[in-house]
Amino acid sequence: MILGRELKMHPAKKQAHLNKLRKQHKDLDKRIEKLYNTTNSERTLKLLKVEKLDLKDKITDMENTNGKEN
Repeated sequence: MILGRELKMHPAKKQAHLNKLRKQHKDLDKRIEKLYNTTNSERTLKLLKVEKLDLKDKITDMENTNGKEN
């Protein structure tokens, strides 16, 4: 789900934003893995997984948009 302002970004800014989203996605993955080993809070894990999926959707949308612009 890409936002309108992300579509209009300068390519360098778009790439920087994409890198930021990828890092957030990776960081969430690490947090989720750590929580699996240390907590029984299904609610917390579920919220983090939803956030991670949202980031993955944004990354995919941006990657697809980048490919169409070149």
